[in-house]
Amino acid sequence: MVRPDSAETRSELMEKNRLEGLTDGIFGFAMTLLVASMILPRNAVATVSSSDALLSLLPEFYHYIIGFFVLAAFWMGHHEQLGKIHHIDQNFILLNIISLFFVTLVPFSTSFIGDYDSDVLATFLFMFNLMILGLLFSFQWYYAVRSHRLVSPDLPEYYIRKRMVHGLLLPVISFVGIIICVIGFKDSTMIYMASPLVEYIAKHKILAKKPGSEE
Repeated sequence: MVRPDSAETRSELMEKNRLEGLTDGIFGFAMTLLVASMILPRNAVATVSSSDALLSLLPEFYHYIIGFFVLAAFWMGHHEQLGKIHHIDQNFILLNIISLFFVTLVPFSTSFIGDYDSDVLATFLFMFNLMILGLLFSFQWYYAVRSHRLVSPDLPEYYIRKRMVHGLLLPVISFVGIIICVIGFKDSTMIYMASPLVEYIAKHKILAKKPGSEE
């Protein structure tokens, strides 16, 4: 297990500020690029009224909202995750780069499902993208806290478990949505609207028993 106990050991571990900057930049770019999925076709201005054109964008806008706030939730979780990590190593960097690859795919999967609303393949790709992204960020956390590899040895086990449960909520929701989609329910992406309820249940039921000695 790598420990940043000496200058020699610290020299083998990269400072995390550069990784944070890269991650913030890619998240910001991906969240901005999402709005491109709502661009009107070139012939729309000449062929339809403004109200009809606006109504035609509703599926794209709906999935834009989902994509934006899901990415925002992932960014907030990643920010809190790195806040507890003292140093990073090459394996953590690789995991983060792979995760960022799936972040950059979110604008594409969001645009695709917007163009093919209620299509099984488009819906599957959208939710699969979000599920894999959530699983990768959860695995990053698992790698960092395993035997307190990259975090303080004083970090409470309750907090480690809480972050893991929170990180797995969206992948679980996405997995259930994929099943619903395959069964044939057209509006399976509506399951993301249940995210606040699922988080509330996790907070008050799964994570309710907090050791009295830990904060």
